Amino acid sequence: MHLSQGQMHLPYALPRGIIALMQKKPVREILQQLIAESGMRAIDVARESGVAQSTLSRILNGKIEHPTDRQIEKLAEFFGVSGDQMRGREALKPGAASVAEHPAFKESNVAPPPRMEGYVPVISWVQAGAWTEVCNVDFLSDEMVPKPPACSDRTFALRVKGQSMSPRYEPGTIVYVDPEVLPFDGDDVVAVLTDSNEATFKQYVEEPGGGKMLKARNPSWPDPWVAINGNCQIIGVVVADLRMRVPRS
Repeated sequence: MHLSQGQMHLPYALPRGIIALMQKKPVREILQQLIAESGMRAIDVARESGVAQSTLSRILNGKIEHPTDRQIEKLAEFFGVSGDQMRGREALKPGAASVAEHPAFKESNVAPPPRMEGYVPVISWVQAGAWTEVCNVDFLSDEMVPKPPACSDRTFALRVKGQSMSPRYEPGTIVYVDPEVLPFDGDDVVAVLTDSNEATFKQYVEEPGGGKMLKARNPSWPDPWVAINGNCQIIGVVVADLRMRVPRS
């Protein structure tokens, strides 16, 4: 057999079904696309679709690569796509998610949510305390949450601990921190003090002629003020928060 330069003849052609399987997207990526297009939070998708929140989270972070037929069926029905589209066997069209047709959203007096694209990691307070300008924080987090609109790609999330910022931020609330936003008087910030290995969450205050300070929002908090005198690095400004309305599994 003679082949001219640059030519190759395969002994057989791959079946069309095999080619489709080789090219299909993982369920995780399809689910991320549908959630982003819907503008919904993953927790709301879990609640309205009937798929457990812990299961949905594991699908999104790749720990479950092959959801059960029942899970696929619930998600496909919720987003208004076919089971084959949900599995990646058929291509999704842009804007495929049609959750507005889902019974949970018909005759609703709630405005459509803002469009959310991508995800940000939920990191620990120790990781946040290790923040530097070159960003040595390990962002390979097991937990990801949808990124709010207009946030930078460096945005990350923290889960509030303690009562120092109550009642505005209760323990368990997820706050989104954007390191590229400069703080102004009254903003809530995450900062690192030189004498601590962990980050702290406080309100940023600039008193006219009185310098800069950090303040606990809880009016009953002992010693709510921390003076900023070269002993503090502002990591970023809290640009959004998410309060869980159902128990986490």
